[in-house]
Amino acid sequence: MRKFISKCLVFLCLLSLVFLPAGVGLDPYNVFHWNCIVSNGVEPNKVYVKMKNVLTHPDKFDSFLFGSSRAGFFDVTRMDDGRYYDMSYSEGTVNEHLQNLKDFIDRGIVPKNVTVALDDITYFVDPASHVNQLYRKPFPWDGTLMDKIKFYLSYLDLITISQSIEVIQKHMAKDSRDLEYGARILETGSENLTIKTQFDYGNLKPSWSDYYRPREECFEEIREFKELCEEHDIKLRIFTNPINGYTYKKDIANGYLVFLRKLSDITEYWNFSGFNDITLNMDNYYETSHFNPEVSNMVVDTVYHGKTDERLLSQGFGVYVTKDNVDELLDILYGQAVNYDFPTDTYQDIPGYEPDDADK
Repeated sequence: MRKFISKCLVFLCLLSLVFLPAGVGLDPYNVFHWNCIVSNGVEPNKVYVKMKNVLTHPDKFDSFLFGSSRAGFFDVTRMDDGRYYDMSYSEGTVNEHLQNLKDFIDRGIVPKNVTVALDDITYFVDPASHVNQLYRKPFPWDGTLMDKIKFYLSYLDLITISQSIEVIQKHMAKDSRDLEYGARILETGSENLTIKTQFDYGNLKPSWSDYYRPREECFEEIREFKELCEEHDIKLRIFTNPINGYTYKKDIANGYLVFLRKLSDITEYWNFSGFNDITLNMDNYYETSHFNPEVSNMVVDTVYHGKTDERLLSQGFGVYVTKDNVDELLDILYGQAVNYDFPTDTYQDIPGYEPDDADK
């Protein structure tokens, strides 16, 4: 029995000598080669890549844009009061942004400006779900040595490697490599801003997952984020993403207006959510989740340069929200939901809106 166990251990050791280098060399999630990123058809672990990039170059950036992947199509050079880096990543939540900012500050990187893009993901997604998702897995910056070893070993799993090879082969067969992909992520953090919008009208389903649930903890995390910025004299800006109309319809039926109301109790913010000329125009979206750079430019024009459009303001797009005017905003958003032809459902009871508000 002992001989058998010994032979098994030897076999496993030999196997690891073969597959560990293969896994590191293939590196589908760009964890082992974060500073030499390639587009291979597998979503990189961007939170890891971007954190390593900033921590390795502590003097390169003095301002950050945090958000989910929807904040990935911003031209950060248009945010002209600092050297911005786009820290957006897939399903990024405030809980994760807060930890990122704490890690920066703990390591002596105290930014001048921080801008945060919030939306339904902020309210509906539990960051704990990302622990076992390799492209969203947070790095255990303050974990034990064993935590860090486990983190890296999770990317060397045999099944992960074999599945990744298949995806990479298909990606390469399409000759869809983006030669500037890695350099762009390291330089600005943004996605490819030259990709043309070609909305797929055959797929009008909302960008919604069955694990979306209202998460009240996000409000305390937003409060802590704000207090951390105040403590370190960091200029904080917050706005809500212009969510695609099909997805926004699902959001408000599940309590997104509750989020907008409670958010105003914690901080002022610019609102770009709603049924409006921008979110109902599918030419502004790649699919029902991500808006294009032209829309991002409109957000920057409003938040950074004070440029607004009266028609869009009347629709709630670009409104600066405070405790004092949040009811006015919700009246607008409720009226849109009831009266627009776009939503086929009749909204008799929208969570977060009191019917009497319409009479105020």
